[in-house]
Amino acid sequence: MQAVAFYMFYPVIWIISRFPPRLAYLLSDLVFLVLFYLIKYRKDVITSNLKTAFPHKNDQEIKRLYKASTKHFCDSFIEVILSMGLSHEEMRKRFVFKNIDLVQSLYEEKRPVVILFGHQASYEWTMCVDGQSGYKIIAVYKPLANKYFNNLIVKIRKKFNSTLIPSHKATKEIGSSIDSGELALYGLVADQAPARYRATHFTTFFNKTSAVFTGGERIARKYNTAVLFLAVEKVKRGFYEATFHTITENGAQTEEWQITDGFFDLLEKQIRKQPEYYLWSHKRWKVTPENAKRDVVLSPRAQQ
Repeated sequence: MQAVAFYMFYPVIWIISRFPPRLAYLLSDLVFLVLFYLIKYRKDVITSNLKTAFPHKNDQEIKRLYKASTKHFCDSFIEVILSMGLSHEEMRKRFVFKNIDLVQSLYEEKRPVVILFGHQASYEWTMCVDGQSGYKIIAVYKPLANKYFNNLIVKIRKKFNSTLIPSHKATKEIGSSIDSGELALYGLVADQAPARYRATHFTTFFNKTSAVFTGGERIARKYNTAVLFLAVEKVKRGFYEATFHTITENGAQTEEWQITDGFFDLLEKQIRKQPEYYLWSHKRWKVTPENAKRDVVLSPRAQQ
């Protein structure tokens, strides 16, 4: 069945990938009309998340954010498909790194770097960094259930010759890469929430206790990597700018939770600037310290 579904939809995906961007975004508008007005895509989840994050906003403001975030979600989906057909030059015009020199300076110092970012604006097009810094790019991803679509997504994300490793192998393979002396930049979308049976570490996100992964911090502290946060902002439809922020230059010299809490602090500030461009459709706060299946560790922020 997985193969049937893939081969039914792939020709459509391929055709869309060859659309000029203006036509592709018209298609995104049509998809938005269906998702927002007919299907009401994840309305309850998105609305609940927005009310949790912004308790002082009224219902009208929450509805506006729900509508805008759904529209951006449709654009993001179309942009993944466009990635198949856009040239490297065109993508780099649409996704600009404002201070790539910060990464280049770390490369000259021969420092491995962990880059943390969230599901904000265009997290898919961050692959454009490959070839601009000198580093080999190694990105961690969460595999899709359908292996055929998963292989397609991996192929798209490797457009700029990045190396992708599945999340369940990330710690081991990144460790092996660093131990071998490979000079690489390790990219992690670090705002995903673990399932209840895996949740052990909790910090606060928008003033609410939230289960988090701490793999990026563990790697940075063990191997003394630099850690950067990548803030991505939407300039206009189909165009983005990204800025690197230093969390630490020496992971081994940080205190426990310093990197993870630093990341979520920066991410929250970024989201507050453009809340309509965050991926609100996942149940961010479904796991709590009370319903977690394992022993819980609270960050200093969560204990305040």
